[in-house]
Amino acid sequence: MRCHGILLAALLLAVFPGRGIAAQDQRPPQPPPVSEKDARTPAQQKINSQVLYEIYRRRGEAVKKGVPPGSTGVKIDTKGRALVDVRVDVTPAIERAIRSAGGTVVSTSAAYHSVIAWVPLLKLESLAGNPAVRAIEPVAEAMTNPKTPF
Repeated sequence: MRCHGILLAALLLAVFPGRGIAAQDQRPPQPPPVSEKDARTPAQQKINSQVLYEIYRRRGEAVKKGVPPGSTGVKIDTKGRALVDVRVDVTPAIERAIRSAGGTVVSTSAAYHSVIAWVPLLKLESLAGNPAVRAIEPVAEAMTNPKTPF
């Protein structure tokens, strides 16, 4: 008698697919959630993640964007400007663009395609949108080895 019940259930599922228990599993597949990194704009893709995290914090978007807690190591002054290395062919036009964004140029190196500048965090995306800008990174810090004899 039990066999007949199982056969009947199998026959009903074969004749009426999508009914009963299996119907719950036949929802259309959902696309995977888009990560914060995958959702970045072309300008944001030029900005180092640590700098971008500081921008999100300044805007109050850190929790929504899943920014990890703790220090990013990005130097930020009391005016809300970050010390960054703008990777770009050094020209008077790019220096003017940095200054017009409220930045202060610290140094330039045409040989290394680099402009070191203090730039307001909330102006960095606009600067990164400039087609001449290749990347915006935190300034590299010099390190010494305390165990090296002098």
